[in-house]
Amino acid sequence: MVRLRHQLRQSLRLSRRSLTSAQQQAAAHGLAQQLSKLPKLSSWRHVGLYWPADGEIDPGLFARMLYKRGIKLYLPVIAPRKHDHRLHFLAAPAMAYASKNRRQLRLQPWPAKRNRFGLREPLGRQVMRPEKLDALLMPLVGFDANGQRLGMGGGFYDRLLARLQRGVKRPQLIGLAHRSQQVLALPTEQWDEPVDIVVTDAGHLRR
Repeated sequence: MVRLRHQLRQSLRLSRRSLTSAQQQAAAHGLAQQLSKLPKLSSWRHVGLYWPADGEIDPGLFARMLYKRGIKLYLPVIAPRKHDHRLHFLAAPAMAYASKNRRQLRLQPWPAKRNRFGLREPLGRQVMRPEKLDALLMPLVGFDANGQRLGMGGGFYDRLLARLQRGVKRPQLIGLAHRSQQVLALPTEQWDEPVDIVVTDAGHLRR
């Protein structure tokens, strides 16, 4: 099981990294269109999303749309200690939405740092508790029609989702991926936590 998941993860990551810049931009447009159709969108006030890396589908266009509507956005920050797998969410200031081509969510020029995995993260003090978010948009490596998700393997989102699932109030859990990242059936472990809905550049799947 572990070996199969590892091989699948590597194959899907390679596939999304092989997408051209034009394909990524087209996917970002398609994703924004699909996300804008979600029925609960009108009730959102606080939304967690992510800074794309490793070929992940880019939510930046959708983020700009949310920002124009006055919706507050938050980005994940990984706890700095090696054995601490918690995710924190910091408010994204207005300068985050400035970019040269206005197509992607940029962390510059506002303060940013590299975490222990070499990924960019925001610097800030305005922390939002995940359970207070109205929606949480998270990147997927793979997914199937049952809403099962395959992540990067670090367990950060698995632990967060497990905690949120136990809560009385939690955000709508939305996985984002390229359409090509769908597989027939994902091999799952007991700790795997599904999402409520998967949205791609071509459509969405509810479980």
